[in-house]
Amino acid sequence: MIAEAQKNGNWIFLQNCHLAVSWMLSMEEIIKSFSEPDIVIHENFRLFLSSMPTSVFPVTVLQNSVKVTNEPPKGLRANVRRAFTEISGTFFEEHILGRKWRKIIFGVCFFHAIIQERKKFGPLGWNIRYEFNDSDRECALLNLNLYCQTGHIPWDALIYITGEITYGGRVTDAWDQRCLRTILKRFFSPETLKEEYKYSASGIYFAPESDSLSDFNSYIENLPIIDDPEIFGMHENANLAFQRQETVTLINTILEVQPRSSAAAGGKSNDEVVHELADSILNKIPEKLNMDDAAETLFVRDSNGRVNSLTTVLGQEVDRFNFLLRVLRTSLCTLQKAIAGLVVMSEEMERIYNSFLNNQVPEHWASAAYPSLKPLGSWVRDLALRSAFIESWITRGQPKSFWISGFFFPQGFLTGTLQNHARKYNLPIDELNFRFNVIPAYRDQAVITEALKNLGQGAELDQDQKLPSIEDGVLVHGMFMDSSRWDDVNMVMEDALPRVMNPMLPVVQFEPQQNYVPDPSLYHAPLYKTSARAGTLSTTGHSTNFVVTVMLPSNRPNDYWISKASALLCQLNE
Repeated sequence: MIAEAQKNGNWIFLQNCHLAVSWMLSMEEIIKSFSEPDIVIHENFRLFLSSMPTSVFPVTVLQNSVKVTNEPPKGLRANVRRAFTEISGTFFEEHILGRKWRKIIFGVCFFHAIIQERKKFGPLGWNIRYEFNDSDRECALLNLNLYCQTGHIPWDALIYITGEITYGGRVTDAWDQRCLRTILKRFFSPETLKEEYKYSASGIYFAPESDSLSDFNSYIENLPIIDDPEIFGMHENANLAFQRQETVTLINTILEVQPRSSAAAGGKSNDEVVHELADSILNKIPEKLNMDDAAETLFVRDSNGRVNSLTTVLGQEVDRFNFLLRVLRTSLCTLQKAIAGLVVMSEEMERIYNSFLNNQVPEHWASAAYPSLKPLGSWVRDLALRSAFIESWITRGQPKSFWISGFFFPQGFLTGTLQNHARKYNLPIDELNFRFNVIPAYRDQAVITEALKNLGQGAELDQDQKLPSIEDGVLVHGMFMDSSRWDDVNMVMEDALPRVMNPMLPVVQFEPQQNYVPDPSLYHAPLYKTSARAGTLSTTGHSTNFVVTVMLPSNRPNDYWISKASALLCQLNE
């Protein structure tokens, strides 16, 4: 087709080049041949190519072409306005359903704008950044038209098709699917057709009671330019999260492009800075964790001669930490030798060197470690705290409350807890689930660790006096709340306070129960290792980021918290 068009001057449009990866090389060769002197090209010939953002598109083709990008407009007003410029007056105004039809159309367009704009909030919007585009909206409107031709609205079918197929087909995360269904309810359901229905509490956003396309366009033009988080069902703190994310992106970009210059007179050179930092890290982390020093109480056997499952979990954690500590020590010693000129500065060492200058955790370390978004300084302190927690468990025996953030693999710890309960009461482990009881007591791991260092074992005992004795399960601390807070008076979830991003959740009892059916009013809060939320499925069958669903009491409907993306985190970014 391209060869023919070159001769007769036709136009060729190759759509979705990102789907034809294997042909990209051939296409690159064809386009390179255009510049050869013996090739005759008709003056009217044009070649158009379309593609989603992809790394496989040939760079030389991009460099030699006129580029046009088509991105969704920023802001709800611009997004809905764009949708309505593509809707014809006949399609919008002349329908058997009349005003109901116009409200439904407006609701779908507004829903589309909402789910696109939620992306700006990062993980608070969606765990994974989905590329919803105009074709999704067009498809949803065509389905509407197809199913509503008789004047009857089959809500169940339409909600399923729109939420699970048209839009839900893109969504790969189960928590995002839950969020999508909840948002759809607010804009696309029988309630939205009522006369006084508003899309948000402020009453600014609603479907106009009008019959003409021009009236709807006028209403859209008068919508606020800056969107308040409440229309997304989110807390005002979500804007802070968005602005912080923009700032981090900007700073990282500046760091990547800044030139590396030598130190001014009197200042330390880069080599000296990195060497001192390596010394500092080596002093803060332990040589290794040693199970040979373990307290005898850890190895007490039950009536069937079985060792406590949590002791097995401890052994596995020690192995993981020792591997990470070995990686750190080896690379730091090699880096210091490379700076001194005793060994060759390899590419890997150079990457670690540059990471130190940027206060970033080297990739070589991150790949051997637990998930974390902390900068280098906080990451090293966090590692020292985790090592101290494990060392305290080894030498002093099982703690009264476990720091869930201190584990490499918290899912293993939870499984060990269930296994202990199954053995104790002779129950099948696959019938056990956790019930969560919040206890009004707080523990800060950093404070506990410092107290242990300074005051010895008595400090731990003082901390433990505040905690009740429990028969079954374990006490867990160290969880942070995202987009909510804990009300100590009423013992329920409550709205976050302004500018307080991640308050701590009190100690929680994870109590195993056989065939436990939670109360429907409890909010299912996912617990994540980091605030990135998105994870991948690892070889163990567990997500690399999601840990467990914690069920918490609340005085509000579950949809309220789902729209806010309320969750729990094991660790913060700082």
